[in-house]
Amino acid sequence: MSRRLLRASVVLLVAGFALSACSSNNEDAAVQTSVGGKDLVLCSDIPYEPMEFEATAQKTPSGYTGFDIDLAQQIADGANRNLSVKVTPFDGIFAAMDAGNCDAVVSSVTITDERKQNMAFSEPYFDSDQSLLVLKENAGTYKTLADLAGKNIGVQSGTTGEEFVNKNTPTGATVTALPGAADLFAALESGTIDAIVQDYPINAYRATQNDNVAISERIPTGEKYGIAVKKGDSATLDLFNKGLASAKADGSYDKLYEKYFGQAPPQS
Repeated sequence: MSRRLLRASVVLLVAGFALSACSSNNEDAAVQTSVGGKDLVLCSDIPYEPMEFEATAQKTPSGYTGFDIDLAQQIADGANRNLSVKVTPFDGIFAAMDAGNCDAVVSSVTITDERKQNMAFSEPYFDSDQSLLVLKENAGTYKTLADLAGKNIGVQSGTTGEEFVNKNTPTGATVTALPGAADLFAALESGTIDAIVQDYPINAYRATQNDNVAISERIPTGEKYGIAVKKGDSATLDLFNKGLASAKADGSYDKLYEKYFGQAPPQS
């Protein structure tokens, strides 16, 4: 979600020296190659409820919470790492990771073939779809994306939702890309846009928090979220994959899913 390039550059320089001086079998050497040393530093687009948002009701180690963040915290704890979260706009989040501002992107990132050309992904950890969110008073009118012919559709910049709408734009419709979910919700409430196409869990959660809006269509896209890391960073990728496998094996993943979505995760 923007990061301190100078600090990251200094730490990476020291990390490179430490790596060259230590055995490849020394686990501490692998730890020191991260952006923050013992810290596990994440880039995340916040707020994006219920997946990631600022922790106000209760204190958390990173200052943030949500399904993604809580899962990452469990993984960091299991690896004896301190979790640090850097808030980064999604349309620049992968560039921030490439610049060395964070070890990984944990931000409801859909795994795509295009993205896999430029980064590595953990094993999938969440199934999602796209969805159509409208004012409740318009739910009977805008039942599907096709019903928005000639209307203004809001999407978040740099997301698969934007990509989907650009490929499936209804006749005469305008696509308005905004930087964040909060911007989209505000635009819908003000009437600047007529609908939002966005990841289903985000729109679904918003509908439970705001009586003025409703999901009129769940659009099946078969998307899966993964944790993104730099290509070649096998140590960080292995850390997340081991942590995800452990969370699913010991039942903590299921408990976390039920906490945020009120039901057990679907069986793959």
